Amino acid sequence: MKRHSEDLVRVLLADDHPIFRIGLRAIVERDPELKVIAEVGSPLELTEWLHTHTCELLITDFMMPAEEQQDGLRLLEALHKYWPDLPVLVVTTLVNAGLFRAILKTGVKGLIGKGSLISELPTAIAQVRRQKIFIAKSISHALQQSGENCQSRLFTQEPLSPREVEVTRLFAAGVSVGDIAAHLNRSKQTVSAQKVTAMRKLGVPNDAALFIYLQENGLS
Repeated sequence: MKRHSEDLVRVLLADDHPIFRIGLRAIVERDPELKVIAEVGSPLELTEWLHTHTCELLITDFMMPAEEQQDGLRLLEALHKYWPDLPVLVVTTLVNAGLFRAILKTGVKGLIGKGSLISELPTAIAQVRRQKIFIAKSISHALQQSGENCQSRLFTQEPLSPREVEVTRLFAAGVSVGDIAAHLNRSKQTVSAQKVTAMRKLGVPNDAALFIYLQENGLS
């Protein structure tokens, strides 16, 4: 029996690749209880849409390049701050356990790799709709392996905050403290303090050691 449109779960898709959004929509709308009501291609489009519309589920890419680049973690933090009741399911090509933990700490309801969307997305949506957290098998395995092997202390004894992760990731990419401050719209003093705190938590003595540590642990 065909459902009335007002009975359907309204889904918003956010990804900067139109072709990927087509495939994502096709998977989502296999479920007769779901309806994709809009698609956006940048963080700015996403937040502008949410300021004037509502939906029951957001499926978003972690990183969406834009003229005014917004770090994925900052975007997820903003979504949780301004739309705390909106379930967010993140899709990503990331393979780093430390970043997986940082993403989950922003309050998202699900995390899934783009490579397993066909097999796992329907289950992920069903879990999120039941107000349960969904973590894809590959991501769960990466988190378990990271914990078992203890290759990185990044999120064990004293975890880095999402903002400290942002700063260290940019530093590992070769961005200066001044440029990081401008990119994240923070003062140089704040960024420097966050980097120093991260170094203390990781047990590295200087910038060179921090850079090497982040490169070796795949956090660049």
